Amino acid sequence: MNRHRFAAQTATAVAGLLVLLLTSRELVAKQQQEQDPLKRPVVYRLPGMDGANVKRDITYKTVNGDALKMDVYYPAGVKDDVRLPLVIFVNGVGDPPQTAKVKEWGQYTCWPKLMAASGFVAITYEARPGNADADSRELIEHVRKNAASLKVDENDICLWSCSANVGVALPLVMQSDRKYIRCAVVYYGMTGVPSLRNDVPIFIGRAGRDMTNLNAGIDNFVRLAITEDVPLTVVNYVNGRHGFDLIDDTDESREVIKQTISFIRFHLSQKEAIYQTTRPLTGGRFIALINNQSLQKALQEFDAAKKANPNDVLFRENSVNLLGYQLLQAQKPKAAIEVLKLNVAAYPNSANVYDSLADAYEADGNRELAVQNAEKALEKLSSDSNLNEQLRNGIRDSANAKLRRLKPQQ
Repeated sequence: MNRHRFAAQTATAVAGLLVLLLTSRELVAKQQQEQDPLKRPVVYRLPGMDGANVKRDITYKTVNGDALKMDVYYPAGVKDDVRLPLVIFVNGVGDPPQTAKVKEWGQYTCWPKLMAASGFVAITYEARPGNADADSRELIEHVRKNAASLKVDENDICLWSCSANVGVALPLVMQSDRKYIRCAVVYYGMTGVPSLRNDVPIFIGRAGRDMTNLNAGIDNFVRLAITEDVPLTVVNYVNGRHGFDLIDDTDESREVIKQTISFIRFHLSQKEAIYQTTRPLTGGRFIALINNQSLQKALQEFDAAKKANPNDVLFRENSVNLLGYQLLQAQKPKAAIEVLKLNVAAYPNSANVYDSLADAYEADGNRELAVQNAEKALEKLSSDSNLNEQLRNGIRDSANAKLRRLKPQQ
């Protein structure tokens, strides 16, 4: 064989072996990555996310001489004089011993890059097991105090949390004095909270194939939050598993992630927090305030809403009537009286509002005021033009029945 030809074939074979070796190494690395949950990347990508400018290991707190550090992700080419919205990925559990720091996990390196590619600053950080709540609070405080040097807007922040980390993140979100938290993302996790804010939008990613008790907690929170008019976006990924953004490499997972990014982009791009301005007081919110806080708090919010929009009709007559009777059914006659008195003030020419208030006074044992309002209902019947004959007869029968029960017979 020609010496030059042999050399060329040998070089080609060696090159082929090198390609095969490199390909095998890549496959092995990919398999190891898929097998190691800490190395799994998020299943969705955006152009430019790998170009994020990352400043690593910035100390935000020192405990007994040990520094706790954070990584800050910036969009590529970010200018020095900008202040960008911020997404904080909450480490609510802490860094487990003898493993990589949470901020080095695949989930917590990919998601911040997605945020940077979307035009935001993103932060991940170290926290101590058993002290993650305090560390998270101090991380937020440090970032807000150093907002200018970090190029972030300290009043335009989203908290992202998943799984057990929600136990620290959600109570922070729900603290009414943290108005700078403009929105929050909760993935496959839930916790109890002492109170609810109805001025901060929350995105909930629910995994249908998750643990039953975990999903029950999410479901209970959603029901409660809806009654208090918390602005929720709930995505129920029926085929999703716990950690779907890492382990379910499907179009459905990618769509949930896309929706999440759109949610964050929408709420962090608003010049004003749209839910933190004065909002109409709904019946659901009003009754929830009475049941979960106090009648006084509910009436205060009613007065504030009325002053803010004096020409608006906050509740229709029938809606307030329904609220009043719901309170009566709940054995809260005094609260029902106060609610139904709002109806009398708003609709003084209605016969029905007086008859309903009479029912509340009777339930509370106040015979005198029950009689006075029943008589007022009868007095208004002839001039109340909003009643059809059936309703008119029904109010007349109801008022007369109360008078026969409560008024001494002459």
